[in-house]
Amino acid sequence: MNKKMREILKKIEEKTIIAKNYQTEKDFDKAKEVLDEIENLQKEYEVEAKLFNVAKEEVTEEKVAEVKEEKKADGFAAVTKMVTGRRMADEEKALIVEADPTAEDAHGTNYLLPEDVQLAIRELRRNYMSAKDLGLVNVVPTTALSGSTNFETDDDGLLSDFEDGEEVEEEDGPKFKRVPFAIKFKGKLIYISNILAGNEKAGLMNYLNKWFVKKAVRTENVDIFNTLKSGKTAKEITGLNALKEHINKDIDPSCAMTGVIITNQTGFAEMDKQKDRNGRGMLEVDPTNKSRKVFQNMPIYVFSDKELKNVSGKAPMFVGATDAGCDFMDKDGLEFATSEHFAFNKNQTTLRVLEGYDTVQTDVNAYSYITYTGVDCEESTTIVVEKESDKTNDQTI
Repeated sequence: MNKKMREILKKIEEKTIIAKNYQTEKDFDKAKEVLDEIENLQKEYEVEAKLFNVAKEEVTEEKVAEVKEEKKADGFAAVTKMVTGRRMADEEKALIVEADPTAEDAHGTNYLLPEDVQLAIRELRRNYMSAKDLGLVNVVPTTALSGSTNFETDDDGLLSDFEDGEEVEEEDGPKFKRVPFAIKFKGKLIYISNILAGNEKAGLMNYLNKWFVKKAVRTENVDIFNTLKSGKTAKEITGLNALKEHINKDIDPSCAMTGVIITNQTGFAEMDKQKDRNGRGMLEVDPTNKSRKVFQNMPIYVFSDKELKNVSGKAPMFVGATDAGCDFMDKDGLEFATSEHFAFNKNQTTLRVLEGYDTVQTDVNAYSYITYTGVDCEESTTIVVEKESDKTNDQTI
């Protein structure tokens, strides 16, 4: 499969998603138009595939060797050479692709980071608490800079009874709501020494980790938390017993089954110190991850107080199916640009790395936003003793 065939398949996949959205919205005319486009793309793919197969028969041993050499091309070496102004081999040049040739950028041309570099960055992200990577939001890959995302609203309808041969009764639901999104690009300038050489992967990843990856994860987390808070008034809850009652009464059971608890260091510290009447901690160890605690069968995810800030001295907390409450519209591919002039006096080249995304609030009823205050352990113990004492006195009387 060549590059053009992959591009056609990608277009078919994108058009298929669009057609399904139109079908869901019962806009069948637009759905049919998109289906016609898909049919033409499929024909184009068939022609390109035949041409590709014909060309394969004419491939010489020299061309096969060139292809094998191209597969060995290292994206880290390519980017490093481009950054430091060193000569690049043809196979390395082939890895550097413009992000959007039609886009006009006053600050220079943007390129897509090679796939092996992006893969290494994704692996590096695992070292940090990422709400996106942990599945706390619904990640939606997109190639578009703007559009809309659809989600199903509350639907309490039931299946209809019918006899064989009878028509199935039509329902009003399911109901879908469309929410617009607009990709925003965020990035960081990285100053790289012009004498960077040797192990390109280790050298480049050191810069990317220090200046981009960690900051990217933190920025995403802050945007996600702000989106989850949007339009919600925090409910004040004190102690784990009150939190348990809130989960049992206010969170939809279907959301509680797959739900999570997201809080900061302050909130977790308050939760973790509370004991039951027998002096045992009220949080349990997650059987699927021994380093994590659970409450009411909900895994607890702890973020720093810097990312999820306290509100008037109280710890913020999200409880429920947050992945149903926020869509993370993830622009495909990380982009980069370079400049040898920006830091000329420092003998450094400037590398600008960008990612594009938007966070969109979806089902606000799938989770709750609360501010949590802990219960003092000594007060809790004293109250229990008084109750036991009262109970003894009652028996004596």
